[in-house]
Amino acid sequence: MKLEINIKGVARPSGIMVFASALSLCAWLFPDFGVLRKGFSVPEGLDLVSVFILFSWYLLIFASLAIGQRLGSFFSARRLEKKNIPSLDSLGVYWTFTILGAIGTVSTFFRIFNTLPFVQAVLYIYLGQANRLKNTLYEDYRAGLFSLRYLVLYSASLAIYRIVKFRKLSFLSIVNILLLAATVLISSRLLLIATLLISVFLLTYGRRSIKIDLVRLGVTALVLFAILSILNSSRNSNFYARRNLSFTQASISEIVTYLGAPFQVALGAARATDEVAAGKPDSYREFIDVEESLTTNSAFVQLHEQMGYFSWLYISAVCCVMGFMFTWLSSFGKTAFLLPCGAILYGSAELWRLDLFQQGIFIVWFFMGIAVPTVFAILGKRSVPARLRSGGLRPSAAQSTLPARNPPEPQA
Repeated sequence: MKLEINIKGVARPSGIMVFASALSLCAWLFPDFGVLRKGFSVPEGLDLVSVFILFSWYLLIFASLAIGQRLGSFFSARRLEKKNIPSLDSLGVYWTFTILGAIGTVSTFFRIFNTLPFVQAVLYIYLGQANRLKNTLYEDYRAGLFSLRYLVLYSASLAIYRIVKFRKLSFLSIVNILLLAATVLISSRLLLIATLLISVFLLTYGRRSIKIDLVRLGVTALVLFAILSILNSSRNSNFYARRNLSFTQASISEIVTYLGAPFQVALGAARATDEVAAGKPDSYREFIDVEESLTTNSAFVQLHEQMGYFSWLYISAVCCVMGFMFTWLSSFGKTAFLLPCGAILYGSAELWRLDLFQQGIFIVWFFMGIAVPTVFAILGKRSVPARLRSGGLRPSAAQSTLPARNPPEPQA
C-alpha cells in the first residue's frame, strides 16, 4: 500500500519550521500515562496573553522565512551561467567532504584518547556514560581541525543519496557511514537526524509529491527508533534505570522530552517575557517547571536572555537572510549548493528549540557548504580557454572557420 504525500510546502524553511513546531506542541500534549518522562511534571496553563505572544513569535519567524524565500526566487540563479558549478553527483565534491570530515573525526578521536585511555572510553560506552567522551573533548576546547568533523553531515548525506540513487554500496559510502556513526557517538544524536533530513531533501529535490510504501516506512521508522534507542542507552541508561523505566519506555521518554519540554518553557516564558528579557541567565527556571538537566529549552527563551526584545528584530533579519539563501542556492538546480540548503532546512526545523544559525556547527556547515562548490566552480572556469570565456570565439564559431570537406573550385 502506497501513500502519496505533497512535500512542496514542507521542503522549505518556512514549511518545516511550522511542521517541527507542531510536533513540539503534540509532544507537549502527549500523555505520560503515569510512566513516561516528559521533562516536566506540571504543564503550563494556556492563557490568552502567553498564547498570543508565542503565536506572534512563530508567525514572525514564518513570515520572515517566507519573505526571504520570495526574494530568493526573484533573484533566481536560473538567469545566471551555471555550467561550471559542480553537480550533486560530483565525485570531487564527494571526496572533498569525505576527506575533510575524516580529518576532523580522526583529530577528534586523537584528542579524546590523548586524554582518556581507550579501555576507559569503551567502559564509559558500555556503562551508558558515553556523554563523558564529549565532556573530555570540550575540556579546554578550541575551534580548529576538530570542527571539521561536522562536515560528516555532508559526506554521509551524499553517501546515502548515492546508495539510494545508484542502488550500489561502494567502499567510500561505507567509510562515510562509519564516520557518521563515530561522530554521532562522540558528538550528538541530532547529527544523525540532520543527516537523514538532508538525505531525504537531496533525494526528493524538485518533486512536488512523493509516494511512500507504508510497509517500508514502518520498517524504516522502527530501525531509526532502534538506533536512537541504542544511542540513548549508551548515554543515559543509568539515568533511566534509576527511574525504573524499560529500554523502550526510556527511548519514548527521550523523544517526548526532546520535543515537548521546549514548548513547555516557551509557553511559560511568554507569560513572563519581561523577566526573561531582563538578561538574568536561567531566570525562567524560577517560575517554570522543567528538569534541571535540560539545557536547550526553547529559542524563544535563549534569544530573549541574550538580546532582550531586540531578539524580535534579530530573528526576523536572520530568518529573512536564510530564507533568501535557501531559495537562491537551490535555484542553481541539482548542484552541490543543495548541501548548504539542507543545512538551512535543518536549522529552520530546530527554531522551536534552538537558534542553530548562531552556533559554530551551523557556521561550519554554511560556509564550507558554499565554499567547496564555489572553489570547484572557479577551477572549472579556469579550465576553459580564456578566449572562449571572454566570448571572443565560441566553439561553434571556431568550427565554422575550418575548411569544408569539398571546397568549391575557384572561378576563372
